[in-house]
Amino acid sequence: MALPKIAVPTFILTLPSSGNVIEFRPFLVKEEKLLLIASESKDNAQMLRAMISVIDACVITEGFRTDRLPYFDAEYLFLNLRAKSVGEKVKMFYHHSQGVNMAGVPCEVSTEVEIDIEDVKVDMSNKASDKVMLNDTLGVQLRYPSIFDVIPNGKEEQTDEIDLVSRCVIHAYDNDEIYESDTPDEAKKFIESLSSSQFAKIAEFFKTAPTLAHTFTYKCTGCGQEDQVTLKGIADFF
Repeated sequence: MALPKIAVPTFILTLPSSGNVIEFRPFLVKEEKLLLIASESKDNAQMLRAMISVIDACVITEGFRTDRLPYFDAEYLFLNLRAKSVGEKVKMFYHHSQGVNMAGVPCEVSTEVEIDIEDVKVDMSNKASDKVMLNDTLGVQLRYPSIFDVIPNGKEEQTDEIDLVSRCVIHAYDNDEIYESDTPDEAKKFIESLSSSQFAKIAEFFKTAPTLAHTFTYKCTGCGQEDQVTLKGIADFF
């Protein structure tokens, strides 16, 4: 007789950017092994690729595409995958910067802090419009970068700001027409043709992009001082 198949629970999650509800299962031993190998590599690109693979494997909603997820959505989804797979609590250790507290008193004690992953949300408070007017008549429609935009060649590299922005231009438009680029190179040349002030308007959209963030206060077990910590991005939680 063949070995039995073990039933796996499923969960639902609302994506911050769109409000769409997706269904997912916890990651299994094979996915946990992949994440462990990526974590031990200390290679940011490898960890991102592992995150993509786990999301692809665990989301069971029909038609779901990881490559269309804004980066912050992917981080939020992965964090919740981790919560349902390993546990909602994450233990971390914090100490004062350079071993001196805010009162100037030396203290090198590390304090254990427990974070509830389910308390971590995407900060949407500074979200800007995805339509940016470059002058009185010409505007651009933008989208937020995905993981695939951050590591376009599957390798860790210094992402060029112009390359990243050009990949996130959906189209340009005016009162009469919509203009779409035929190639990535055409989109890049369009961005390079902008004035500094026009590029700054577009850059503001990315600077105010939603972020996975959590702020908390802990009390040092050494000196008793209370410190406030803000975690941002998936790397801060692991």
